[in-house]
Amino acid sequence: MARPFAGRDKFRVFYHGTCIIFAGALGLALAGCYQTTGDFGRPQPGVWENSILPAAGYISATARGEPISLYALTEDEKELRNRAWNFLNPEADAPIVARIQDQFTYYQLLPPRESDITLFHRTIMGGPQLSGAVGYSPTLRVLTGGQSFVSLTSRYNRVRDVITADHALIPHFKLVASQVVQADHVRARSLGHVAHLTEEQRDQAIKRICENALIIARVHWAFHDRAAQYRYSLEHLLVEGPEREAIPAERTLMAFEADIGRFRKDTIFPTVCTEPVALPAPLSPRPLVRKG
Repeated sequence: MARPFAGRDKFRVFYHGTCIIFAGALGLALAGCYQTTGDFGRPQPGVWENSILPAAGYISATARGEPISLYALTEDEKELRNRAWNFLNPEADAPIVARIQDQFTYYQLLPPRESDITLFHRTIMGGPQLSGAVGYSPTLRVLTGGQSFVSLTSRYNRVRDVITADHALIPHFKLVASQVVQADHVRARSLGHVAHLTEEQRDQAIKRICENALIIARVHWAFHDRAAQYRYSLEHLLVEGPEREAIPAERTLMAFEADIGRFRKDTIFPTVCTEPVALPAPLSPRPLVRKG
């Protein structure tokens, strides 16, 4: 199933050309301004985060046809966006290109990048710090001097700890997402009953409903991406060096996958969006190695 607004054909040249150059240049310009010391790991609020990036994101999203509204955010909608930050951005020590792309996607300056199943493994193994097109290469990892860990045991433990941290955040996101969706169902029903509603007001309300749905859907896809990246990492660690720590890490991953699957089944968006927001298929947990 296609990801929601993940780059339509008519915007493909724009995305792969101008946007990448723009993202790289502006990302370097912002590198000194970003401080990820705020709540939920987000940058501290400032003129870039509160004004410039949202304004640029509105223009870019509108040009791509993504839903984005000028209505003020409710407290739950603010919380939704704060909670989404952790799942829509990679590890703090991930390759810089991926981090810039994901941060720009968060502000809707760019559509989502293509999924890179090797990203997390390359991050924890120390490289190669290259694009997903190269993928994971032990040879390049060593030649580029990225290998900084002492033992593979520490890598298994890091995967387990990161999954545990992500899993602990899922209930909080599920709760606020449910509250936002419930409020949007109320908002959608009210559109046919509120008197003196202008076309602009109706349009902005529908855009906000669809914007919220898009954020929730992208977090769903991010859950699946992370589960796939964690599975890739554990499977390749198993090939590189089987350790007893693989067992608790595998159990942690399967619990994470099971919770993701339940969340997917419970999500029902309002039907007022002109373009339905796609969700991934429900995820079922499975062991690292299947016999037979």
